[in-house]
Amino acid sequence: MSAALTPTPPEPPASPGPSRYTRWVDLWELILFFTIAAGLYIVVPFTATFVLFFLRRPQFPAVPAPELLRRIAEQAPQDVFFLVPVQLILNALLILLLVLFVRGRGRRLSATLAWQPLPAKWLLAAVVAGLLFAPAIQLLSGLIPPPERLLFDRLFTSKTAVWLILGMAVLIAPVVEELLFRGYIYALLERIGGTRLAVLLSGLLFGSIHFYQLSPGYFQMVLICVVGIVFSAVRARSGTVVAAIAVHFGYNLALSLFYLVSPHFRSLPP
Repeated sequence: MSAALTPTPPEPPASPGPSRYTRWVDLWELILFFTIAAGLYIVVPFTATFVLFFLRRPQFPAVPAPELLRRIAEQAPQDVFFLVPVQLILNALLILLLVLFVRGRGRRLSATLAWQPLPAKWLLAAVVAGLLFAPAIQLLSGLIPPPERLLFDRLFTSKTAVWLILGMAVLIAPVVEELLFRGYIYALLERIGGTRLAVLLSGLLFGSIHFYQLSPGYFQMVLICVVGIVFSAVRARSGTVVAAIAVHFGYNLALSLFYLVSPHFRSLPP
């Protein structure tokens, strides 16, 4: 009887959200991260172009150095065997930068990036969702086709080039891009302005890094932003970046399979 009359202890107060000072620090961290990342996107290809110039210089002694450098600078952005190694170096440097920023503020990587394991059935469901999402986006893309071939499509000059590009797209891009956009950047944006802002902005930022590849397909640029927002929504809904990686993997895998069974791929030289 006495136990029934014992007053219920009050619930503990909800933990306060990030302070205004913390949000400003996060904002400046995000700006600094993007500034350094943009610098890497300029410095790494520029350095690789000069390395390629010095390697090829002995093969073309009769060509003036400025002319040879100009030719290499024009051809390199369309050469898969140049772009793939450069992108691998960029990916490694961006992940290293991410680690330095997270550890620099004394945070745990797994907690900051929301790296939480998924049960096998949910992991498979996320991959299947990505596989089904890709054809829907492809159908929408066909409603307003680009005025000419996309810059990305022009890289498919041989079967070897295709395998390199698709290998990057399926095995590396989902992990690296999701850790960056749905892991680190999403976490900063969520602390700055909440979940809705994080979903929207991380998705738009993800889409924007693909704009150059999709030029001049402006409708395709809009669609890749939609794709990015959906990936971010998966991260928000599931609470783990692993789900976003799985959906992204399924999405890229489906697009790759579509291309591998296309007549264009079969017509390419080895």
